[in-house]
Amino acid sequence: MLKDKARRRIATKAAAAGVVSAGFLLGIGPMLTSATADTKTVSYSCIPTLAGDVGTAANYDVTVALNSSVTAGIIGTPFTANVSLGGTALPPAPAALETTDSIQVAAEIEIKGNGSAAAIATVTPSASVAPAAPVSMGGALPALPTPTASITPLTGTTQLILTAKTFTLRLMKGTTEAAKFVCTLPTVAPLPTPASATLAVSTAGTSTTPTPTPTPTPTPTPTPSAPKPTKTVTETATAEVPVDDDQVETPDGGVATGGGGVLGPDGRVFVLTGSAIVLAAGIGGLFMRSRRRPYQG
Repeated sequence: MLKDKARRRIATKAAAAGVVSAGFLLGIGPMLTSATADTKTVSYSCIPTLAGDVGTAANYDVTVALNSSVTAGIIGTPFTANVSLGGTALPPAPAALETTDSIQVAAEIEIKGNGSAAAIATVTPSASVAPAAPVSMGGALPALPTPTASITPLTGTTQLILTAKTFTLRLMKGTTEAAKFVCTLPTVAPLPTPASATLAVSTAGTSTTPTPTPTPTPTPTPTPSAPKPTKTVTETATAEVPVDDDQVETPDGGVATGGGGVLGPDGRVFVLTGSAIVLAAGIGGLFMRSRRRPYQG
C-alpha cells in the first residue's frame, strides 16, 4: 500500500514537471513573465510648484509599472503603452482639492529604436481624474489615472526599448493649474533602474507573434478503375532440326504414315503372312476334328 502511494506521488510530480517543461517549449512560459511589462520602485526627485512659486526638491519612492499591449511590434501598426504610478510614498497634495477639481498625470515614455542612442523619441501621454472626496493640503492623493500612449514602429525598426522617465502631477481647478509636482530620475550615482520593456519589431509578413497553423484539407485519393482483362497470346517458335543420317526419310510422293521403300519390305507383306498362318491353323483344326468323330459314340 505504501509503495502504491509513493508511486502515485512520483507520477504526480513527474506529470507536473512535464506540464511545466511543455509550457516553456510551447511558449507558455513567457506568459508568466511577459517581456513587455515591467514594474520598478524608483526614487524620484520631485520639485513642487504652488501658485508659480517653486519649492524645494524632495525624493519619493514611486512604484512605476510600464505595460505594452503587444508582445511584438509590426511595422506601420500602432500599439499602446501605459504608465501607472502608485505606492505609499507618493508626493502629498500641494494644495486643497475639491471634487470639482481634477488631478492630471503626464508620464514621459522614452522610445529607443534598434537599441541605438541616435534613434530616440519621447511621448508624453496624460490622463486626469476627479477626487471622489475633498483632499486637504498635504493629504494623500487618491489613486492616480493611467496615461496611455499610441506608438507606431517605422520602417527599418527591428527593436523598440520603452522606458518610463519623468512624470508630472498637476492639480487643476477647471482649466487653471493650481499646483504641480515635476518628478525626474536622479542624474548622479547611484542611478536607479527605471521600468522598461523591450519589443521585437518585424514586418507584417514576418511577425514574431505566433499565428495559428491552418489544418490541411485532405485531398480525396482517386479510386483506381478495375483492370481490363489481359489477353495473352503464346507463340511457340520451332527451330528446324537437321536430319541425321540414321533418321527415316519419307520418299517423295509417299504417305506420312508408312515407312516406304527405303525401310525395306512393306508392312502389308507381314499382314498377308499373318493372315496365311491363321488360315492354315483354321484348316488344320477342322481336319483334326473330322478324324476324332468315328470314335465318339
